[in-house]
Amino acid sequence: MQPLSLPKFGEPLHKFSAITPSVCNLRPTSRGHVRLASADPLTEPKIFCNYLSTDEDREIAVRGLRMTRRIMAAPALARYQPDEMLPGPRLQSDEDLEQAARELGTTIFHPVGTATMGAFDSQGRPRSPNTVLDTDCRVLRVAGLRVVDASAMPTITSGNTNAPVMLIAERAARAILS
Repeated sequence: MQPLSLPKFGEPLHKFSAITPSVCNLRPTSRGHVRLASADPLTEPKIFCNYLSTDEDREIAVRGLRMTRRIMAAPALARYQPDEMLPGPRLQSDEDLEQAARELGTTIFHPVGTATMGAFDSQGRPRSPNTVLDTDCRVLRVAGLRVVDASAMPTITSGNTNAPVMLIAERAARAILS
């Protein structure tokens, strides 16, 4: 719940009093990826978020919007006379709400997992095809390179990523010192 209203992040606030209830899927199953755009290290990479790319995530988005409407219609909030701006009360079908979720959905600024750490078998091969780091954050088959940030996390946590990233950094620092 945010005590503000704006068209989208980065734009000025609306000039009226408002709140913005938000839906957050804490365990998304959709997976995006980052790809190099060129061999030039100064060229920005291509980022493909792939939000709502699984049936489960689409279903959660629709259920979340419906639950938000129920919360805002609760008797305890009636004296504030909440008025839905987005997605808008005219949108009622699952298909309409899914499309609205696609249009309104955005990051919550905690991307993870683009260089995941994980276990390796006895021959030194990753047990998961997405694993590129060992548990000391060393990049597979690249001597002297470690990745020590949220990209090392195989899945997102159900809270802010700050503390888990500090834990990853502490583990990597201890590994480096030893």
